[in-house]
Amino acid sequence: MNKKLSKILMKLLPAAILIPCIFCVILASKVSMLQKSIEGREAYDELGNRESRLVQLSWYDLNAGEVSDLEDISESADPSMGDDATRFDQVFDNELAGVYDTEVPQGGLMYASDSEWDGIHRVYLTFDDGPSIYTDDILDILDEYGVKATFFVIGKENAAAYARYIRIVDEGHTLGMHSFNHIYSEVYASKDAFIADTARLSNLLEDVTGVKPKFYRFPGGSSNDVSATDIRELADYLTSQGIVYYDWNVSSGDASKIPLTSDQVVRNALNGIQTRESTVILMHDSAAKYSTVQALPRIIEALQSMDNVEILPITSDTVPIQHTIY
Repeated sequence: MNKKLSKILMKLLPAAILIPCIFCVILASKVSMLQKSIEGREAYDELGNRESRLVQLSWYDLNAGEVSDLEDISESADPSMGDDATRFDQVFDNELAGVYDTEVPQGGLMYASDSEWDGIHRVYLTFDDGPSIYTDDILDILDEYGVKATFFVIGKENAAAYARYIRIVDEGHTLGMHSFNHIYSEVYASKDAFIADTARLSNLLEDVTGVKPKFYRFPGGSSNDVSATDIRELADYLTSQGIVYYDWNVSSGDASKIPLTSDQVVRNALNGIQTRESTVILMHDSAAKYSTVQALPRIIEALQSMDNVEILPITSDTVPIQHTIY
């Protein structure tokens, strides 16, 4: 009898050890998720009274190539002051015209709908690369005009970023993915690398905001020519996960290495709005793109003054605009 009992106990022992371990792992995951949400919520609450720009800078984790201090930001972000405006207009007109206001960088466009157009010109303001020190300014402007937008964000693991992820969601904007680290050589190294990067960002955003992201924008767009992996395989993977990728058919030009003035950003963003049924405008949310922040109110005012134009966030009902890759 004792031998039988011993055998039973020996069989049950692994389960007795394994089950508590599984519960511990699940509990640790839940605690981590809750901690991230709490950190983000606390930072979000602190943002209620709008801390000074220097405080926001102290939160911002600077990345390679981004402006490193307040003075540099004020000097480099808006080159429209004084005689610089003339110089930049000349550079734009002579060297960049026809490039940065080109609607599609490569190939054509693919629309995922055959439905009849209802006469409404739908415009989607999209911001890549955030969150940054200017995310709150962008959100304030959008709130002032009663406009919702779409933010394709990258991964940042600090309280300030958590606060901004939460604010984007809480204020009714769409939170999409733009890769975790935005380093092309790593994101596009292989299909497995892309899957791991996407999962890392998706898990972070869901842990912080409680919302699982459903939309993606490829770094460089789906028509980029730098990916070491066939972009079609990556697009197919996103589709298999229920994730829709979006490109753009209008660029504000703010990705240029030569900073544009706010006037140039406005001009590019409003390019041919009423000639299209649907317009997805590419803009950027980063420390070096202050001219985009300055241009945003004028872009919104111009769009709101147009007939039969609606400014909307990307949702599951939005017809995808995708560069042709198949």
